[in-house]
Amino acid sequence: MPDDADAPCANELLVSLEDEWERRNWMRWLGCSEQELQHAVESIGPDADNVRRFLRQAR
Repeated sequence: MPDDADAPCANELLVSLEDEWERRNWMRWLGCSEQELQHAVESIGPDADNVRRFLRQAR
């Protein structure tokens, strides 16, 4: 099985709120506050694309 260095890991596609540095990175990438990020993940789950869409629609 060939290694594809460009393929994202499954964990990279999920928003994690467990570590402070991960929350900070997601907040920076998505352009939102910690409260907005937490609300989005609690509402629709940790899928990064869905969280991004949720935040965009909320604005």
